[in-house]
Amino acid sequence: MADVDNTPVMEETFETTEEPVNTGAGVAGAAKFIDPETGEPMYKWPVDEKHRCKVLKPWRFDRPHHRAFFYAWSSFFFAFFGWFALSPLLVNIGKFSPDIGISEKEDRVTSNIIGVAGTILMRFIIGPVADRWGPRWAQAGLLCVFSIPAYLVGTAQNFAMFCTARFFIGMLGGTFVVTQYWTSIMFAKNIVGSANATSAGWGNLGGGVTNALMPQFVNLMEAFGLDYNMAWRVAMVIPATFTLVIGILLFFFADDCPDGNYRFLIMSGQKYATNPWVSFGRAALNPRSWVLHLTYATCFGVELVMNGNLASYFQTSFGLDEGTAGLIASLFGLMNLFARSLGGITSDFGSSRWGMTGRLIVFFVTEIMEGLMLLTFSRMTVLGAAIPTLILFSIFVQMAEGATFGVVPFVDPRYTGGISGIVGAGGNVGAVLLNLLIRNVSPTSDAFLYLSFVVLGVSFFVLLLIWPFKIENTMDAPEQPAKVIIEESDEDIAEVHVSDASE
Repeated sequence: MADVDNTPVMEETFETTEEPVNTGAGVAGAAKFIDPETGEPMYKWPVDEKHRCKVLKPWRFDRPHHRAFFYAWSSFFFAFFGWFALSPLLVNIGKFSPDIGISEKEDRVTSNIIGVAGTILMRFIIGPVADRWGPRWAQAGLLCVFSIPAYLVGTAQNFAMFCTARFFIGMLGGTFVVTQYWTSIMFAKNIVGSANATSAGWGNLGGGVTNALMPQFVNLMEAFGLDYNMAWRVAMVIPATFTLVIGILLFFFADDCPDGNYRFLIMSGQKYATNPWVSFGRAALNPRSWVLHLTYATCFGVELVMNGNLASYFQTSFGLDEGTAGLIASLFGLMNLFARSLGGITSDFGSSRWGMTGRLIVFFVTEIMEGLMLLTFSRMTVLGAAIPTLILFSIFVQMAEGATFGVVPFVDPRYTGGISGIVGAGGNVGAVLLNLLIRNVSPTSDAFLYLSFVVLGVSFFVLLLIWPFKIENTMDAPEQPAKVIIEESDEDIAEVHVSDASE
């Protein structure tokens, strides 16, 4: 008898084994977006059978879909801002705060490793937590609790205290998992790749902004008469406050899912309470989770490595001052404004033509191009050539990340939180391991070269999602192409335009 493969087949569909959702008409705590008399959904924009929005209008603030989209990306933005706020300051902290003990490259990189290591555990945990209690509780809890070490890092008096604070600040990186989970349950399959990529990309933008702004915040504190040793400590209050405030706002003014908040849906019998251990177990037993975990280590993991090291690299390799190096390094993160969205939109477009195979083609090509551009950047010795190469490299890094989460929602839709957690943790595992390479190889340009070889090699693991872990697209027709609407018109409200596949 032939062996039977019991691995769940990944299909490009959001259908799950859950019981049909009760509209809850006439029930206390019923879904707030259902008409209690007719049982019909009351949404401003077109939705699918599960009330997920079919269009993405990034500039809207309508509840529930676009309000959730706004808080998903903005909460991750401020979390990322606080998470990497110290990175562009490390060289000068080593000079002017000798008690911290980070004057050498190895110490700075060790600090960066600890800063991303804290996120690994949290990303594994927070996905199942979001599955069970909803994205609002998960996101607000992360932001409010871990704003505390961001406030307290300024009190550090030695290397151990400094790194302990960075470890717990790193927990803010878990907000990424909730961001992807939130947009996955708010937007329909024709647009989910674009929604995931845009929310994550705009959130990642915080890494670029913090490289540009934190040195200026320190300069502002110095203008008020503080010396550098005190200025960076006081400046850390700014990102900590941003993080705390956005956590409070999203908890009170956003919704968990299209039908309302998990607490009321569970109380009224409209939703089953997911066991977080079952969610994690189901995700962990799916081999596709770990393939994506590995590939995400070489795109988002590389981004974290760059966010932590680029400012120092430009200072030491090109002789730039802290402010100038921070501004140039910020260009890498600023590409998130559009590049990660581009990866998701391209993934959705590939799917509209060739189904899941189209998504995987986009994924593979962007990973390969990321490795090639990193290799090129590592060989640049002239600043005028290094900057445009850095920009191109960044574009493909962000596109690869967007393409990754164009695939994630289809791995096991019922346990998207658990899947997102495992895949998201891959970025931080990659950052820790790849930072070890940066720490132990000199000069840093050679470390970047070896890193490019790792990226190129791992990119071929994408092929495992074709064989032996076969992916089947059971749809009878190509998926509708994603449509990102940024203009205001009655036609957009009425219908999502579907292009003829023969055109």
